[in-house]
Amino acid sequence: MKNKATAKHIFATRKLPENAAKKLMDAGFHLDEFDFIQVSTQYDEASFLKQLNNPASQARIFTSKNAVRALADLLSKNPVELSKKKNFTVGIKATERLAELGIKSNVRSDNAMILAQIIARNADVKAVDFFCGDQALDDLPEYLASKNIKVHKEIVYHTDLVHEKVSTELFDGLIFLSPSAVYSFFKKNNVNTKIPAFCIGATTAEAVRRRCDNPRIIAHKPSIIGVVERVIEYFQD
Repeated sequence: MKNKATAKHIFATRKLPENAAKKLMDAGFHLDEFDFIQVSTQYDEASFLKQLNNPASQARIFTSKNAVRALADLLSKNPVELSKKKNFTVGIKATERLAELGIKSNVRSDNAMILAQIIARNADVKAVDFFCGDQALDDLPEYLASKNIKVHKEIVYHTDLVHEKVSTELFDGLIFLSPSAVYSFFKKNNVNTKIPAFCIGATTAEAVRRRCDNPRIIAHKPSIIGVVERVIEYFQD
């Protein structure tokens, strides 16, 4: 680790799972955490069911594990057979959780914009249902609309931003796991522009770019453990 005489101080804008926090601290880092967002499953049950089997669309899009969690909640109360159509996902967790429900992702991407470009190359896809949160970025639906693909956004979970002022003077690095956490953190906080921001993926890194000029370090693998491993790698000699 660079400057081994002083342990690096990492601040996570979400409380990390126990295994991820342990991995970071076992590597000699100090870790502080705060949940800058609170996610809750909230949806219109009738509308959600209708759009899942929407006969006017050829594909479903899930860009978050939270959307898949909402789907699992819906299906636990309303066991229905899903019509055959393409399913597109962003991230490993969303894809794995969809598979646990017996639903295969036809294409997985690491960020929403790359996924949008892939979808647009599917000539048979003229309309899609996008299952997302109320804070979802408009990049994907706007891109698809520019390619004459109709997009129905179905809100299935809500993200509340928790604005908290924290002392940033001792931070050597920041961890961001979603664009919403970026927006929430920078609502009341500023950091030295030399401090690196470790991001779970390109979409989150873009959110950081819109808020500050700090270096953006993207995880090699779009997962929480992937971010932690990137932090450790970055500060190694």
